[in-house]
Amino acid sequence: MMNKTVVIGIGNPLRGDDGVGWAVVDALDSVAAAWGITAVRAHQLLPELIDDFCQANQVIFVDASVAGEPGTVTMTPIQPTLDGPAASHQMHPGVLLALGLKLYGRMPPAYLITITGLDFGYQETLSAPVQQSVSLVLDHIRQLVDGSNLPTASEFLANNILNQ
Repeated sequence: MMNKTVVIGIGNPLRGDDGVGWAVVDALDSVAAAWGITAVRAHQLLPELIDDFCQANQVIFVDASVAGEPGTVTMTPIQPTLDGPAASHQMHPGVLLALGLKLYGRMPPAYLITITGLDFGYQETLSAPVQQSVSLVLDHIRQLVDGSNLPTASEFLANNILNQ
């Protein structure tokens, strides 16, 4: 059975803050089942990903951005569109949704959450402002999944640790 929300973390974890999408998916690992989420890591958006979310109730793309103040989190609803890059390394999520709509006749509501990065050099760690933003991204995802009825990631982890 397909979970109701699919979160796709986009990026390269070997390029510093470009790996924030994967870091968010890693942070979701402990709460994904409880929140009804299927979390997917992707280096780039490819048409094959459509099968992961075409039957979901919603899809959330999480990616790094170079625009803005480092650590800034932006959440934007996205619609299927043919306007935007369609090459695999630069594919915009809206183009992926348009392709899915053409193939399956439906696409779930979709959101793009971006986190502005500071350092995209060759390293496997996030900069401090980006690392601090991961919990804010989790809160945005939690709100999209089910309003405020779900425990926060830290509450969930604290309850699981206390109940072991």
